Amino acid sequence: MDPHELRRWVASRRAAEEREREELRAQGPDPAFAIRSALALADLAESLHGWPVPEDEVSRREDEQARDDWMRVRAAMRKA
Repeated sequence: MDPHELRRWVASRRAAEEREREELRAQGPDPAFAIRSALALADLAESLHGWPVPEDEVSRREDEQARDDWMRVRAAMRKA
């Protein structure tokens, strides 16, 4: 393929993507689409992992660490 033609094709695809983004911005959010998408993701998660979805061990540890840190801050503020 000619490099000039490839560059032209890429530029036209980028222009089309930008126009699509502008049109979506002009339309505003679509609550029905958001709900359908969220439910589809929940269905996918269930089909892949069962329900309820197993807790992510890393996130659980991070949440626990954040709670512990917060408790230490609260205890220190009570003493101050």
